Amino acid sequence: MKKKLLFWINGFMLHFSLAYYLKQKLESDFYAIVDVPNNPKKMFMNQKLINFQKTWYFHDIIKRTTAKPDLEYLTAFEKKYRINLWKLAINERHFYKFNRFYKFTQEEILRFLEEECKLFETIIDEVKPDYFLTYDPPFHHQKLILDLCKARGINILCLYIARKGGKSIIAEDGGTLNLPQNLDYVWLTEQEINMPKENDQEKNNSSYTSLTKNYKVERTPSISNKLKALLDYIMLSDSNNVKTNFTYYGRTKPKVILDTLSLTVKRRARARFLQHNLKKIVDLNIPFVYFPMNVDEELSVLHYSPFFTDQIELIKHVAKSIPVDYQLYVKDHIFSEFRAWRDIREYQEIMDIPNVTLIHPSYSSMELVKHSRLVVTTRGTASFDAACENIPSIVFGDVPFSIVPSVRKINSLDELPRLIRTCLETPIDPSYIQKYIRLIDKISVDFSMMDFEVKRNLHFFSGKIFSDISISEKNVKQFLENNKEYFESLTNAHLTKINCD
Repeated sequence: MKKKLLFWINGFMLHFSLAYYLKQKLESDFYAIVDVPNNPKKMFMNQKLINFQKTWYFHDIIKRTTAKPDLEYLTAFEKKYRINLWKLAINERHFYKFNRFYKFTQEEILRFLEEECKLFETIIDEVKPDYFLTYDPPFHHQKLILDLCKARGINILCLYIARKGGKSIIAEDGGTLNLPQNLDYVWLTEQEINMPKENDQEKNNSSYTSLTKNYKVERTPSISNKLKALLDYIMLSDSNNVKTNFTYYGRTKPKVILDTLSLTVKRRARARFLQHNLKKIVDLNIPFVYFPMNVDEELSVLHYSPFFTDQIELIKHVAKSIPVDYQLYVKDHIFSEFRAWRDIREYQEIMDIPNVTLIHPSYSSMELVKHSRLVVTTRGTASFDAACENIPSIVFGDVPFSIVPSVRKINSLDELPRLIRTCLETPIDPSYIQKYIRLIDKISVDFSMMDFEVKRNLHFFSGKIFSDISISEKNVKQFLENNKEYFESLTNAHLTKINCD
């Protein structure tokens, strides 16, 4: 019997590309949920590259309505599948804190949730998929169908960034990567035990740092790219998106242009503030705890640390909990520049805490990790760097490397003072991080999602920025043919998982 594969396809183009390559090697029935703006949607509706058994266009179905939400249905849905809907909704960047264009009402949010839940239940009931294929979900509706598929016992093939070079991992859960609960059963050879650290851990950190630096450079558009994207936005953008796609509500062209100009001014003003007020020379010889901040408006915080999203409050709690002879060093993420940095008042609030030093974002995070006594982070990769350097760490969100004993996940703020002291006083066994890296090596795939995003932006987006433009099937096919070898290992890794069942 043919296996049934359900794909989540959006403007990232990753799973459309993957479906194209899988279709050439796999005799299965393919289904798709497509979540894209109006202009690129035309290509998906008319394309002959992939023969999907059926395709659902998400924003054609999830529409604005004045109907009252069915709270009885939503309550029953929560109980049946044990999915917390308000947790998803309040941590959705469009519904709450980060939307500068539109304020959703409670009824609107509930109605959208109702329509999404009913749509996803209907699709699953109709298709009865054997596999759901997606990537680490940035938005609530993508997370909702992933959680629903889990609850319905459907195999999840979700792609996650591996914190090891430019690799990825296919797993069901991004918080655990489906790894064992501990590393005691993993055995190292004598050669691995005696292997110099720089041959493995430092090489990995160097490779990942180089990858993220290149990603930042490629994601920073030139003035000419900005002008091209702006002109194409004015001339080509489909104005109907603001009526049919809730992620575009309120985004009229005049508002978007004014907002872009406003963010440009704010980014420059905030960068000047950072340059003149934050520490660029740091005393690394005193005892300090390091708190690297995450970008607020990202899934790493919103989905994996859903009850610890206020990082400034977390910094205050950590500052209250460290030993009296310690300093707390805090540094914002270098990628915060993409979000125009934080409001200056937020930086000032951090700087006002007596035992906190706020460090300029350009300062090396690895240097701070190496010289710290403890790393505390919401869910940053610095905690993995700390484990590689035999430095203890505390995280507030789900991370797969929390199976390394030196990485402690905290569940209640009441635990924080005691846990900090425990971490500072407990010796570290370096073999555990070696065991973890060995496990990751075994399950990782040679495919960089950051590198793919750069390729996608360059090929499809206007000025590498603007996505709501028409694309042709010919252009898509050219992209697929140009990247056939690039996708080979990812395609084969999916085939292995599908054929093993």
